[in-house]
Amino acid sequence: MSGGSGVEHCYVHVPFCPTICPFCSFEVLERRAGAVDAYLDRLDVECAETATTHEVAALRTLYFGGGTPSYLRSDEFARLASIIRRRFGWADEVTLEVHPSTASRDRFAAWSDLGVTRFSVGVQSFDDTVLGRLGRNHDAATGARAVEWAQATGRQVSLDLIVAVDGQHVEADLVRAVDSGVGHVSTYTLTIEEGTPFARDGVEVDATAEHDAIVCADEVLGAAGIARYEVSNHARPGSECRHNQAYWDGAWWLGVGPGASAHLPRHDAPGAVRRVNASFDAWLSGEAGETDLLEPSDVAHELVVAGLRRVDGVDLDEVTVRTGVADPSWDEAVAQLVADAMLTRSGGRIAATPTGLLHLDAVTAAFL
Repeated sequence: MSGGSGVEHCYVHVPFCPTICPFCSFEVLERRAGAVDAYLDRLDVECAETATTHEVAALRTLYFGGGTPSYLRSDEFARLASIIRRRFGWADEVTLEVHPSTASRDRFAAWSDLGVTRFSVGVQSFDDTVLGRLGRNHDAATGARAVEWAQATGRQVSLDLIVAVDGQHVEADLVRAVDSGVGHVSTYTLTIEEGTPFARDGVEVDATAEHDAIVCADEVLGAAGIARYEVSNHARPGSECRHNQAYWDGAWWLGVGPGASAHLPRHDAPGAVRRVNASFDAWLSGEAGETDLLEPSDVAHELVVAGLRRVDGVDLDEVTVRTGVADPSWDEAVAQLVADAMLTRSGGRIAATPTGLLHLDAVTAAFL
């Protein structure tokens, strides 16, 4: 249903972090004795099992996320890379998420030598006060230096910013991002997730600040040639993240490691399998996590919702070809959203307007 049964994308979750940020809701933990070796042992077994149960084509993208995969020591990351190469092969685009506090010029060179082609550096802000509010254990100078070292490798470099933080001068952060010379900038509005320290402390995000930050990012980055191509992602031509595009296009992907999610073809019927791995200790013991079987109608609606995150939108006719589903409610929803100036339509293709992107949850809710 995604253009063939072979899986061409892989996400590897590395759960270890030097510190646990108060806004983070991912499967993360600090290092403890023997935990990394146990993780790598179990990951090798999981990858071997996955390779026997799913048709893994030549990988197009590979993404090491977390957690903080750059927190692994050099020998540990080399072993991790070896496991993936042996079980699945390698990819043309290989992304490594990097926490500035774990970076050095030599480490970036070593990661490049191991086959990493793209670095995603978690700068989050160039303002020490904002970094303190976010609970980060690095300062602005460390973040800027990490970006400089990443750039020196000649690889693709993306930097992450968190925007709409209380007291943040968003435009100043964006200008620093532009001046760094990177090809890709992700601007994520601060989100308060249930169960996080921020949620327990009652931290709130001002809706006006969030709106203004999104508009500012579009304007400042766009003026510098770093065009918005997805709700939170901006790139110079040719620097778009192909791995994330695979998510928004509904491609098949493997997800290995604790808490990782996967989107895979069903073998018993049309549709898809959504799998979410168990948390760390349960995953170590071999527990399978949760699996949902998606019907073609589920996949069709997910393709529309994910596709609308992209600035160029989604083609409803293509969704129908891929899934066999043409939901009659789509035409009514599209007509209303076009009338409300939230969507544009050209033939079968629909796309969110700038206003629609600002209110994307409301737009996509019409298709659920």
